[in-house]
Amino acid sequence: MPMRRPESLVGVMVVVLIAAAIAGAGSTAPAAAQSPSVPSAGLPDGFVRLRERDPSIRQDMRYAGPFNFTGRRVPGYLAGECILLRPVAEALARAQARLLADGYSLKVYDCYRPERAVRAFVEWAQSPEPDRMAPIFSPAIHKSQQFALGYIAKRSRHSLGIAVDVGLVRADEPDLPTPRDAGPCDGPFAQRARESSLDMGTAFDCSAPASATAARVAPAARANRDRLVGALAAEGFRNYRLEWWHFDYGGPTPPLRAWDFPVK
Repeated sequence: MPMRRPESLVGVMVVVLIAAAIAGAGSTAPAAAQSPSVPSAGLPDGFVRLRERDPSIRQDMRYAGPFNFTGRRVPGYLAGECILLRPVAEALARAQARLLADGYSLKVYDCYRPERAVRAFVEWAQSPEPDRMAPIFSPAIHKSQQFALGYIAKRSRHSLGIAVDVGLVRADEPDLPTPRDAGPCDGPFAQRARESSLDMGTAFDCSAPASATAARVAPAARANRDRLVGALAAEGFRNYRLEWWHFDYGGPTPPLRAWDFPVK
């Protein structure tokens, strides 16, 4: 390879330093923490698709298909896409980087949730229709009790774009297809939905006491929960104590409001 002449190298260095000074004027944030503010197509200003920000985060968006506690696709989910406010997606990507360094990866099950989906959950819980998915997702708690026990709410922080339901997988394990059937969500690990090779103590969206983050679970499951909580807490996420998978972002965001645009 031919060597550059010394005077050419000096000229190149001067140009690079000037360009860097101009780009960094007025900003003290490191370049790695920045991301383009280009709006995601078809989304309200401030929202992004997580896949565009960090494609390494696994996605298994349960409410876009029938394998969830209602047994059908939930209104408002036209596609299995994780959508979040940009600062939340950025924080989740930083948590992912922490976990990847140790051989783990995040896997999201729900992100932004349209208000119409929240209303559909309320209608489902109050309707007399049989709970045909109860043997999997709520083996011991009747759906009429889920409001009082804190598993379903009439308002959701998911609709603000700041909440995420997320699990943990090994970074080198293959993507697993969304289950179509499974045993009780709080039963033995081998009989639950195959969401990951890692035991989290219960399956995702399990209405059971064992889903509480601090519940007594097997040592391996406890270590996995602690790893997940630790990585997310380090980036400003707060866990909901009854659900090991639910986290709200507590860092700076745009003014919050509930949204009802479809996931697509």
